[in-house]
Amino acid sequence: MNAPSEKYKNRIVEMFDSFCKTVSRNYSRNLKRAKATYNKHFTEEPVELLLELWGVWDKYPSHPYSFYVNGYSCVIESEALYNALKSLPEKQRMVILLDFWQDLTDIEIAKRMEVATRTVYNLRKRAFVAIKKYYEHHGRDP
Repeated sequence: MNAPSEKYKNRIVEMFDSFCKTVSRNYSRNLKRAKATYNKHFTEEPVELLLELWGVWDKYPSHPYSFYVNGYSCVIESEALYNALKSLPEKQRMVILLDFWQDLTDIEIAKRMEVATRTVYNLRKRAFVAIKKYYEHHGRDP
């Protein structure tokens, strides 16, 4: 076998040198980008201030104003509405919750409750009247 020529050896050394320079340059660029990203997102503000400014109120099914219907949690935002719904008879409350929180049609509600579709309509109407009376008597949330 013939030994590699001097020209071939020099070519390999030049290719390796070029590769090493490219890797070093790209590594340096990546470090600069990482530093820029870090500086862009890093702040000297205290954590408490950031939590106060950017914080959100998480809502969970264990929220104190929630009802459970058909295995689903229906979270109520307003204490007055929660109390108004709580004051309703079970069937009326179930119709309201299935209608507004589960987005079911009257036919679907009737099938789940095993009643006639007209009964669902009447229960909803009576529930609205009762909620209106509750609000007139107790007032609404501020």
